Order: sequence, then structure tokens, then C-alpha cells
Amino acid sequence: EPVDCGGMKLTKVVEMIRGEKGTEVELTIIPVDAADSSTRKVVTIVRDEVKLEDQEAKAKIIDIPAENNKTVRIGVLDLPSFYEDMEARGADHKSTSADMAKLLKKLKEENVAGIILDLRRNGGGALNEAIKLTGLFIKKGPVVQTKDSSGRIVVDSDHDPSVLYDGPMIVLTSRFSASASEILAGALQDYGRALIVGDSSTHGKGTVQQLLYLKDFLDDNRLPYGYDPGALKFTIRKFYRASGSSTQLKGVIPDLVLPSVNNYAEVGESALDNPLPWDEVSAAKHEKLNRVKPFLDELKRRSDQRIEQDIDFRYIREDIERFKAKLADKSVSLNEKQRLAELKELKEIADKRKKERLSRKTSNEKVYEITLKDTDKPGLPEPVAKTNEVAMAESSDLVAESLGVTAENPHGENDDEAKENGTVDATLEETKRILIDYISLLQKNTSAVTLIK
Repeated sequence: EPVDCGGMKLTKVVEMIRGEKGTEVELTIIPVDAADSSTRKVVTIVRDEVKLEDQEAKAKIIDIPAENNKTVRIGVLDLPSFYEDMEARGADHKSTSADMAKLLKKLKEENVAGIILDLRRNGGGALNEAIKLTGLFIKKGPVVQTKDSSGRIVVDSDHDPSVLYDGPMIVLTSRFSASASEILAGALQDYGRALIVGDSSTHGKGTVQQLLYLKDFLDDNRLPYGYDPGALKFTIRKFYRASGSSTQLKGVIPDLVLPSVNNYAEVGESALDNPLPWDEVSAAKHEKLNRVKPFLDELKRRSDQRIEQDIDFRYIREDIERFKAKLADKSVSLNEKQRLAELKELKEIADKRKKERLSRKTSNEKVYEITLKDTDKPGLPEPVAKTNEVAMAESSDLVAESLGVTAENPHGENDDEAKENGTVDATLEETKRILIDYISLLQKNTSAVTLIK
């Protein structure tokens, strides 16, 4: 019989879905494009080995038309998590830093003028990989500090003086960027190495937990038990940036904050019961490159002007007001007629936006998708089809919910579904324009260019 998974832990759901290879399992889902959340669809899948290539680092090279019939080529690195295969060694050793190094080399070979590192849906992972990845962009120095319950502070540093990529760089974050993502973003911000753009802050997950298996404790003390007694999970350390500021609670605050419904959503460490407080320790000695601050005011001025005129950000502002009204209203109508009218209104808004977006002039951008398999091949693959700049949407509002965007799935649809539904990743589009401005300002400022080289 079907099992209701509402409120169930993901690990438990995965455990039920797994089974013998070749057998079938039925999933009852809410379709991503369902305006009515009561809609249900049954999907039958055949169990098999699943290769998690979607969770690997990947990249895009984008040729963007610019003034005077010129083209600016940029790279976008998408990193869903920080991963490392602890068992494999040698050529089979899989890690975030190794994969990102391959992609960065490919982007450099193709002469990108700047890169965007997208961490918006990166919930963290292997801490040592965050340190190694930071080291690809700085010469050497402290990346993160940790403090235990006794007050002892340990500084983890990048000791490799080589720099794989030294050009213009933006790190794109969201309220769903957590833990190791915050360490990487915070380090690059402290060094003044990269411009941080995104939601009002990252998740604010600045603590380290440890599992104590009670079975081992009972065995050590020769205490009897007739069942698996489980485990205790408790916090043992807190993270601090090179600057001394904790990533706990406050997260990393971007240099440029873009409008987003996530800025008002009750997500992040601060939305939890009894979160540990934010605090500081002494700063670790690190080099300040000052590659962002000289240009920040001008970048913000230009971005604000565009956002004020941009229709997609107008939609976001409308969604923000609707979302704030929903948060303020503590009641839910049980009147079927009223609920259906509300759903109809949301669907009409979504359909109107979709129609407007699909009516836009096709972009002249060329987009080349780069996977790890492409890094050893000469040249670039064929560009992907033009889609009116349609991409994954980044919001979690009432209208977006009708398109499948939720706090658990901030990006909502996959690329194909997004193209069909006519949604636009306004955050990424604006970040691309900010990067072009950043590249231009760096090129005009001789002292800054000298500093970078």
C-alpha cells in the first residue's frame, strides 16, 4: 500500500525507495507544473544503479553580445555540493577540487574574461574540499578557523602558493548556501578576491556536529541492551572566517544583495529554535587583495538602475509583496470557492508571465554546456538551443509554487521544464551583467589590473 511521506525524513524515504535491482516502485507526486497542489500523479520507476553525475561540478561558457559588435565570453561554474571519495585513490580519486580544477583549466583554455561560481543550492559537504577549492583562487593563507568547547582555536589554511584562476570572479549565493559553501564564500570575501552576489545572507550554518553511537558506549561500559540504542548528535565546534567573524546565524552577507523572496522567507539557521549565537574570534593574518571595494559603489549603482527597469525583477517585487502578505495572514480559508478563486488567480498570473516571457526576442547569446567529460576534448561542444533566456527560476513564492518551487527545492524545475513553463533565472541574468560591468571596470582601472597580476 502507498505510504504517506509527508514530514518524513529524507533518509527514511530513500530507504523505502531503494530495493532489489529490476523491481518496480511507484511514487505518487505533485506535478511540478500543477497550479493546484491537490493534483496527484503516479510515476513508476524500475530500480537500478543511479550514477549521481547531476551532483558533480559542471560549467557553461556563455558568449554575450556587447557594445561595438564585440562579444564578452564568461564562464559559469555550477557546484551543487562539496564531495570527495574517501575510498578511491590515484586516478580514481573523486573530489570537488579536482573536478573544479579540470573545469577551470577548460574555461581558461577557452579564454573566458571572468567567471561566476554558483553556490545557490550548495548545502555544503567535505570541509577539506572547501579549503582546497579556496586555494585555487588565492596564493596561500588561512581559510577557516574552528573553536571547540574548551575555547581552543585551530586555523585551517591553504598552503599551496599556486593560483589556478586569477581573473575577475563573482560568487553567487542564496539562503540555501550552507556550511562549506559559506566558508568558501566568506574566505573569498575576506581576501577581497571575489565579489559576492545574492540573497540577503547565506544559511548561517556555522557549527560542526558529531555522532555518538550509544552501542559503543554501552559496550565499553559492559552495559546490557536488547536492541540498537541509536545515537546522540551534538555540536562540538563552531566555524569562523579568516576575518574572525562566525558564519553561524548571520551567514555571509553579499557585497551586492539582489531582490528575492528568499530574503523574507523563514529559512536558515535563524529560523530554527534556539540556534547558537553569532560571535567573533581574533582575525587570522591574511592578505587583503582589495579587488572588490574600489568598484562596489559603481557596480551597485549600475545594478540598481537595471533592476528598477527589469520586468523580471518587477515580477519578483510583486511576489515579495504577495509573500509578505501571506506571512502576515495567520488564517487559511476553508471555503472551497474562495480557495479555488485564489488558485485561479495564481495560475492566471503565472500564465500571463509565461506568455510575456515567451514573446520576447530570442537572445543572441551562445551557451556551451561543459561537463567533466568535455574537459579533455578539444574545442567546445555545439551550443545549446536558444530559449528566450529561459532557465531555472530562483524563488520560493506563491506564484513559483505553482511551478514547483519550494523551500526544499529552491530551483524548482529542471532546465527542460523551465523552458516549457517560461521561467527566467533573473538572479543569474543580472549577475552576468554585473560580471560584465566588473570586467570593464577592472580593465579601465590600471592600478587594479596591476594589483591582480
